[in-house]
Amino acid sequence: MTFTKKIKIRHKLFVVFVLSNILVIVSMWQVFQWSFDKGFVSYATARDRDFLEQMANRTANLYAYYNDWYFLVQESRMEKKWNQTRLENLRDLIPPPSTPNLDLIYPSQYYRQRFLLFDKNQKNLIGRVPFDKAETHAVIVNKKIVGYVGLRSMRAVVQDQTLRFVQQQGEAFLLISAFILAIAALLTWPLAQWLSRPICTIREATRKLATGKFDTRIKIQGTDELADLGTDFNHLATTLENTRESRKRWVADTAHELRTPVAILRGEIEAMQDGIIKVSPESLESLQQEIVHIARLIDDLNQLSMHDMGNLNYEMEEVDLADTLEQTSQSMSLIYKEAGLDLELEVTTKHPILINGDENRLHQLFANLMNNSLKYTNTPGRLKITLREEKNLAIVLFEDTPPGVNEEEKQRIFEQFYRVENSRNRATGGRGLGLAICTNIVNAHQGTIKAYHSPEGGLGIRIEFPLH
Repeated sequence: MTFTKKIKIRHKLFVVFVLSNILVIVSMWQVFQWSFDKGFVSYATARDRDFLEQMANRTANLYAYYNDWYFLVQESRMEKKWNQTRLENLRDLIPPPSTPNLDLIYPSQYYRQRFLLFDKNQKNLIGRVPFDKAETHAVIVNKKIVGYVGLRSMRAVVQDQTLRFVQQQGEAFLLISAFILAIAALLTWPLAQWLSRPICTIREATRKLATGKFDTRIKIQGTDELADLGTDFNHLATTLENTRESRKRWVADTAHELRTPVAILRGEIEAMQDGIIKVSPESLESLQQEIVHIARLIDDLNQLSMHDMGNLNYEMEEVDLADTLEQTSQSMSLIYKEAGLDLELEVTTKHPILINGDENRLHQLFANLMNNSLKYTNTPGRLKITLREEKNLAIVLFEDTPPGVNEEEKQRIFEQFYRVENSRNRATGGRGLGLAICTNIVNAHQGTIKAYHSPEGGLGIRIEFPLH
């Protein structure tokens, strides 16, 4: 197991390539053997059957002349005896016996050692191969079978006589295969290193990323899966870097937002202790306002954290957006009237616009957006709310009058603690968490929210919900 863990991917790739080449070579060798056996032997066997018919006709003519098989048997014995004598006396030049009848039967000298002869009862006269294991053809004289001529099986002959040729071809094939395998190995090792290089690069970059170096990036080359992996890594590094910066900004903004009311509380309480400020209902009311501000800030932070952790419960049911918007608008109408602003709600359809949502959270969403316009819209001014259907979507538009926001601020108003420059004054501005909470509520309802420049001259907010 320890050895396996130490094997690097370049080594694995090299082994895979080499084993693949070996498998191909072995497969080719098997195909070669099969092709030789099925092709050459089958061809030779088919040719033997044609020659057997010729040999049977010649043998029938000889039998009709001699009326016996003795002449062929005698010539075969003489030939066999001559072969034995020649083997025993290799240095002696012994002339071969005269076998005219056998020479007449054979189509070529190649068939001399394979020739078989059986009588009409299928008993061996020439050769020792059983009748059922030989290629045979009947010898017919006067429409009667007087015997059978045959040939030893081609497979046996091939195994005996061509074994050396096949072995030589196999050895040559193996030598060529070994040479090709060596070349493939020499080419495979650089290829394996080249293929593993991007993976090693990603591994080193991942180690740097794990140590907190979120500015690490990989140079992308090519368009394959490894290039896609490098692109995903760079995207991950960018996300982690942005998350770290957001976390730093979150901590700093939270500390800043909490520090201001706490400093005010501390200063007023110390002034009361020193007798500079008298304890009165008015001074206590000032302290109470700061405490309420801190409590609201803490509540907002708690809601955001619960959204991020997925612990904020939503009771989803069928909700009519028109009714929810109308109820929220009526609850905010008096506040708008006192601020010198007009609040207008327009629903373009008469039938209910139903979505799957939490009515209380939707009321919180719309109230936050109305409060946002209430704080940042100049008097006299107006907020127009439009509800309509569009391609299986419920569209809600919040469009107010000046002042608006520039392009850069429009992209950042949904960030936590972010407030545009003309609203940073605590007397008119909020805590910078309202739109961030709105984003989380919309996301929980599978919707989208974005900002744009309102036709009224101020800020526009577009919300899309999937219809139920």
